[in-house]
Amino acid sequence: MNMVLLSILFHLPFNSIATDSFVFPKAPPLASPQGQVIRAATVDELFGAVEHIGTGGTILLGDGHYRLIQPIVLQEKENMTIRSAAGDPTKVILSGRGWDSDFQGDDILRIAHCDGVTLADITFADCRSYGVKVEAENSPKNICIYNCRFQDIGVRAIKGSAGQDPTVRAVHGSVRFCRFENTKIPPAQWLFGGDYIAAIDMMALEDWTFSDNVFRNIKGRNGGGRAAIFIWVRSRGVVVERNWILDCDRGVAFGNPGQSTANGAGERLVYVRDGVIRNNFISGGPDCGIEVWYSEQIKVYNNSIWRPEPNWNRGIRIGTGTSDADIVNNLVHGQIQLDGGQARLHHNLTGRLDGYFADPTSGNLALTQRATKAIGQGVVLPEVTEDIRRHCRSESPNLGAWEFDNESEPNGLP
Repeated sequence: MNMVLLSILFHLPFNSIATDSFVFPKAPPLASPQGQVIRAATVDELFGAVEHIGTGGTILLGDGHYRLIQPIVLQEKENMTIRSAAGDPTKVILSGRGWDSDFQGDDILRIAHCDGVTLADITFADCRSYGVKVEAENSPKNICIYNCRFQDIGVRAIKGSAGQDPTVRAVHGSVRFCRFENTKIPPAQWLFGGDYIAAIDMMALEDWTFSDNVFRNIKGRNGGGRAAIFIWVRSRGVVVERNWILDCDRGVAFGNPGQSTANGAGERLVYVRDGVIRNNFISGGPDCGIEVWYSEQIKVYNNSIWRPEPNWNRGIRIGTGTSDADIVNNLVHGQIQLDGGQARLHHNLTGRLDGYFADPTSGNLALTQRATKAIGQGVVLPEVTEDIRRHCRSESPNLGAWEFDNESEPNGLP
């Protein structure tokens, strides 16, 4: 396949996000690399560069499609970067054996015991298992995944595994300005009848941020896929903000009703402690917009959610084992459910909000002038000084993720 066609294939689905609904912010370019630079243009050169890169070094990938038959493994690396030389993720594609390969170990890249790894401006595509695996059981630190694209990853675009030692985590990390989309649905013979799929599923995180990402069509065969962003098992200090989630089975999940094999025997289930979910657009999907289970000290602030008719009540769901949660300033076409959990709810607007949003079916939840019960009806929160566009909040903030003003056009971001 020539590079022009390849670029079109991987660029069009995401480019439509910017033209069909609203302009989602682009990633600011990274600074030029400093220190050691190794250039690679073939799979063999890429593996050789990974072996020889030193502390502070950068691997620059030339334009092309790198088809891998085994994962790239980063072990004992410090302050190293792998990035597209062009700074354009559509021009560098790393792929595995393929969605349909039925090869269970078909991961593209694994991060083990490292301190300081940046992956930037790359597309990860077409593998059976994991696009990027972050092995928390091996104590990685300072991981940055930036301006990358993930397409047709069979199980998890980004997986965070964990061991049973409660003191070991992946500490300090971020996933920013990335785009996730599947064009395929798992077959029925995959795990859980084809529902074992997610974009981000990570465990044992400490001080991580997931921001300014786009998620589309992350779906299981029966509508029971995991969330676009699913965080659990001994995680703390996690922030999920300014993400755009459209037509995924679930939006954001902190914890779930069950247990993981990473839980130790008799371990008290606190999946996420001291977490924040704020300023997200979540539209469509058959199950839940935001759900929280077995978590403590969670703040769910200023999210805009549009629920379709299936499971319309599950806009925000506070499940069993959740305590000391604050649910404030959310705007939900749907409902907020307390399903066994405990939370403080105030300054939220739920119910039928027809006419409040610019184009909810395409995921554009910008407020219109008809959103009278949302505009200026919020409470000031010190943790929410901006909206999804990073526009400043007013002294009388709006409900939801979008701060309406008369100078803003609801069909686009200025």
